[in-house]
Amino acid sequence: MGEKYLIFKKDELAKSRILAKELAISDGDFIKIQNWFDLLLLKHEEATTDWEDQLQKEEDLENKFNELISSEIERKSYKYILPKLLNYNNEFNGAFLRSLYVVRLGALLRDNLIFKFVNDKMIVYSAEDFFHTTVYLSENYFVSPNSNFLEDILKMEHVRGILKQATVNVKCSTLKNILHIIHQKTFHHDIICFKKILKLVSPEDVALIDYLKKFQVANRQGCYKIINDIFTLEIAEDKWLDFEIKVQLINFFDTGRGANPSAGWKKKFQELSGTIDSKKLLLTANNVLKNDNCKNFEFDYGAQWGDDTAKRFLKTAQWITDILR
Repeated sequence: MGEKYLIFKKDELAKSRILAKELAISDGDFIKIQNWFDLLLLKHEEATTDWEDQLQKEEDLENKFNELISSEIERKSYKYILPKLLNYNNEFNGAFLRSLYVVRLGALLRDNLIFKFVNDKMIVYSAEDFFHTTVYLSENYFVSPNSNFLEDILKMEHVRGILKQATVNVKCSTLKNILHIIHQKTFHHDIICFKKILKLVSPEDVALIDYLKKFQVANRQGCYKIINDIFTLEIAEDKWLDFEIKVQLINFFDTGRGANPSAGWKKKFQELSGTIDSKKLLLTANNVLKNDNCKNFEFDYGAQWGDDTAKRFLKTAQWITDILR
């Protein structure tokens, strides 16, 4: 096995041991599950561009996986398998192990096994289980935009309503772990997952609200700088009302599409104007417009990508100022 595969295997195994202990997975099940993932890693390294070769590897792995879950392990161990599937799939969508994307193994994980396990409500997580799962998932060499990594983690929670049963502290710690994954992403094509986290916040989540107001991403991308600017404005004295209004503003500012305001956008603006003072709307818009230099993001190696989310925020801000001047 190559050096990078050995590094990943060693690091992942260390994290897996901790997760298995926290989820109370038996030693026997831990070994059997690890054997399948070791085989997955080996097949990934051995895979070629030959389509038949990939299909054969996919079939072999799926057959062995089905044997594993049908008769070899306890059903409660499924909750340990799912985060490992997510972790391997994310890694396979990066370039740390190899530059070649192995299509059929990607399909086996993303479209088949992960899809089934994420949506299987019979795979039960307590709030504490889910916290430990997010600890395991929170550190990565690379967070791929193509693996649905964040989306699947949040869907795990949404399908089961896990955080509804969590204490304030466990919920805060869990969402901080997921926000840390967002923090690591090298480029943010959208803020969909961030907005999903905002929806999970309740009035009692005081520490989490303070954390979100200060949240930034590692690459200092413009869309998150604008969000941070909105969060630091003084909108309302009541902390929860202040947060609620700012979440509404963030969601609305992310709707600026097209050359001119659509009928739908104008309707949403009228609805917002009924709940948020026009002076505060204009204040927010003017602060967003100070970030005109955030339309494009420059990578360390010189390439530039358009920050579409920042562009939407700036477009909405301009439309608001045009209406309210």
